[in-house]
Amino acid sequence: MFHPIEGWGDFRRGARPAAVVFILFQRSGAWTVPFVRRRADLRDHPGQVALPGGGIHAGESAWDGAQREVAEELGVPVGRLVPVGAGEPIYAAVSNFSVVPFVAHLPDPVPEFVHDTGELEGVLAIPLERLLDDSAWLESAGPWRFRYLAHEESVVWGLTERIVAGLLPSISRALAGDQTADPTAGPD
Repeated sequence: MFHPIEGWGDFRRGARPAAVVFILFQRSGAWTVPFVRRRADLRDHPGQVALPGGGIHAGESAWDGAQREVAEELGVPVGRLVPVGAGEPIYAAVSNFSVVPFVAHLPDPVPEFVHDTGELEGVLAIPLERLLDDSAWLESAGPWRFRYLAHEESVVWGLTERIVAGLLPSISRALAGDQTADPTAGPD
């Protein structure tokens, strides 16, 4: 399923280290995942929908950096997330980021997300059921084919789609055969 939080592997040599968090929380009895809408004037991945996260500082573990970024971007205090595990690191050649994706649970009560207006346009909460629905993901037309998910006038695509696509099989296996299963169960 997932790698342990501190046993996920290494960042690609020469790349900028980064971490994101696929946060599961309950909203109206359904598992939901927050995504951030990045400002259009940012240098890296401008205007895109992303999982909360960002660059890792020197001397900081990937999980510590991920929690710090979630606190900065969404207002969730460091230490509030319950780590589930880590997915496979992904390299983004366009921005030279090596990204480790973590999965975490945000237990009740879930605070109202307060996004960083200097970096983000807002927060988008997407039900896990929609992310797991293969028919909701579309393929673009034209010479550059890519998968994407349109949600509330926003689009999940590119690096974020690759990260989500890498995590969903493990989350889906946790739910297999039982829609009441807890996808926040840690590594097997």
